[in-house]
Amino acid sequence: MRRLPNPLLPLAAVLALAAGCAAPATVQHPAPPASVAAAAGDFGGTDLAWVELMIPMDEQLLPVLDLLRQRASDPALVALAGELRGVYDGELPRLRALSDQAGLPKDNPHKGHKMPGLVDADRLAALRAGSGAEFERQAVDCLREHLDQLARLAASEIANGTSPAVKALAQQVAETRGGASARLPK
Repeated sequence: MRRLPNPLLPLAAVLALAAGCAAPATVQHPAPPASVAAAAGDFGGTDLAWVELMIPMDEQLLPVLDLLRQRASDPALVALAGELRGVYDGELPRLRALSDQAGLPKDNPHKGHKMPGLVDADRLAALRAGSGAEFERQAVDCLREHLDQLARLAASEIANGTSPAVKALAQQVAETRGGASARLPK
């Protein structure tokens, strides 16, 4: 019986490279379970990988936004963090619904990864330990890196995705993150 190529591999490689955690090309990946492929419907590999990466990207930034709202001295930065928290709180249920619709697994395949824009435990601990102007500078750097990476990932989804629902969400991400990044202090 002929084994079909895994439709997620090309997208996973592109997003992994964009995110900075690419695996060597010689790594063999198992095909997704038939139930995932059947449930995916109009989701292409790019759509699936984008949704799967966006959930932890959003979730792991929430504590940073909360810290900024609690500790930042710049009122504009506090307001921006509050606005972004609202955006993420509204976006995460949509991402999870798309994930469920596509039949993606519930676990985070990026747990523990060190990737541009993905707030890892070490970076969050450093932010929590910081204070004053140094905390604010580090938090703004973290937020800028995150917003810029999400804008790049959204552009990739818009250009290469096949699901109208996922591409529409990526368009919103591109618009909101680009606008937020422009409002960060220099």
